[in-house]
Amino acid sequence: MTVHRLRSWFAGLALLALALLGVTLVVAASYARDATLVQLVQPAEAGIADLFGNVAGPGTLIGSPQVMIIRDPAAFLEGQTDSGARYVSDTYLRDQGIYPLQLKSVALIRNIVALSCAAAALLFGSLWWLARRGGAGPRR
Repeated sequence: MTVHRLRSWFAGLALLALALLGVTLVVAASYARDATLVQLVQPAEAGIADLFGNVAGPGTLIGSPQVMIIRDPAAFLEGQTDSGARYVSDTYLRDQGIYPLQLKSVALIRNIVALSCAAAALLFGSLWWLARRGGAGPRR
């Protein structure tokens, strides 16, 4: 393989890594835009709510409030917690086969891909520079 061909490959791979880095940041930002602080709830059955007077709010709270990406508006229940988290029906999510995505998972994947792309861009950019420098002949 000639030095010119190597330079072209290295330059192309470096540009591809930079483009993938940009796409990763844009996609992660679009996911983050839809994130909401939510509290998963097991809704109270109508008979139990009537019997006990719905004292506990919309039902049994599951875990603690988390920032999640849930795009189905029907999953949200009326009301919110004292901390401002919106109630989300866990039963509805399970019945519909919806798995809520946590924002911290999106951030982790974004960071891993962004670091990998940046490292690849630096590697291939350095190799391109070395091939360019070495292919020009000795310097005087």
